[in-house]
Amino acid sequence: MVRELKRDDPRRAKDEWEAEEESLEGLTLAEKRSKMRDNRWVHYPRYGEENMQRDAFKESEASLYKQERERRFQRRKRALQQPIYLDLDKEEGVALAVDAPLGIRQHEPLGHLIASGGLGGLGNPHFLSPINRSPKFATRGHEGERITLSLELKLLADIGLVGMPNAGKSTLLRSLTGGRAKSEVAGYAFTTLNPVVGVVRVAEDGTFEGGVSGNLVHDETWVEEQREQEKMERGEYANTLTRNQTRSRQEIQTSASKFGDSDINRSKIKPETSYHGGHQFDIVETFRFTIADNPGLISRASENVGLGHSFLRSMERSLALVYVVDLSGPAPWDELRVLREELEKYQPGMSSKARMVVANKADLLGGGGDPVTVEKAKEKLRHLEEFVKTEMVVHNRTLDVVPTSAKFSQNMTKVAGLMQIYVEEARGRLQGQSMEGEYA
Repeated sequence: MVRELKRDDPRRAKDEWEAEEESLEGLTLAEKRSKMRDNRWVHYPRYGEENMQRDAFKESEASLYKQERERRFQRRKRALQQPIYLDLDKEEGVALAVDAPLGIRQHEPLGHLIASGGLGGLGNPHFLSPINRSPKFATRGHEGERITLSLELKLLADIGLVGMPNAGKSTLLRSLTGGRAKSEVAGYAFTTLNPVVGVVRVAEDGTFEGGVSGNLVHDETWVEEQREQEKMERGEYANTLTRNQTRSRQEIQTSASKFGDSDINRSKIKPETSYHGGHQFDIVETFRFTIADNPGLISRASENVGLGHSFLRSMERSLALVYVVDLSGPAPWDELRVLREELEKYQPGMSSKARMVVANKADLLGGGGDPVTVEKAKEKLRHLEEFVKTEMVVHNRTLDVVPTSAKFSQNMTKVAGLMQIYVEEARGRLQGQSMEGEYA
């Protein structure tokens, strides 16, 4: 989104005329006139003082100032009536001339003119007149336009995570990306203050990066950092292979499997060594999509409580939204109701992008395997599913409910698979709309 800032906006920088006025502050009237002339005129050597006494120069100077006032008036009039407002998410249509003769070129859109460059100066022949046959002055030209714009990025990711503070959105993003997304995880609210985007890469058989990283436990950030520091101090990463070395080992293994498991091949292959850092997803990916871990919403976020508008804007144009609720809480369905209402209050119809409810922290309901506790957990999940089925229907479509434990990477394969389906459907709709616009 590209917006021109209004004149009363404190973020707006001064335009070329206001900048000149600022540079003249504190000068006397004669000094101001002299500096303004120096900015606009060029005189033939040793003719400066003489030109200023000539009537031809005074008339040309008055005409120049009149043109500047007219340009300044037109600029302010345009800024009031038609300020720059561009939505670059929408493709520019090209009006094709269907019945145009052969040989007529079709022009692609060239973009948008935001500010014009300054006009060049006028040489001394321009001021030639029957009275003044040898003008000894010329103009320097005009400075280009100065316009202050506000740029806002709204399209952050294919999937936007929506949830209350401390619902486990950051941990969920870590789990889906195999720990590559470095989102802050802590046991208090508002850990995430800015959206964090992660990439999920999926293979043809549905395997995704987070699913091949083993049974990782995604703990709080400070715990993981302390654990990594202890490993480094013990020297566990001293013989770690680099990413290229690991690929070379895998290529050798592939060659060995092709040409037989001979003694020569076995001698070239050494046990695989895990390495610190870098990705561990070497399967050929066939699909990828992005997920945004958005800051937590609270009640009245649509009224900009708790910086709600800045949080809501980050998920405004996601292709699909996924609710994340804390299943270990007393009433996760109440969280869903608040989240849906805040989305609708901020932008009517925004909640229709929701496709799934991730019931996170399901591992906390087990109670060590106690049958009574497990049955209560199942009952809470059934209550949540019933609530979603009856009160969260969107366009005759029921939202999927998936219980997970993002911390222990449980049930992530189903979450990633459903997300891929949502993104494929949304991208297909967008492509269809684009094709309809071209043929319209």
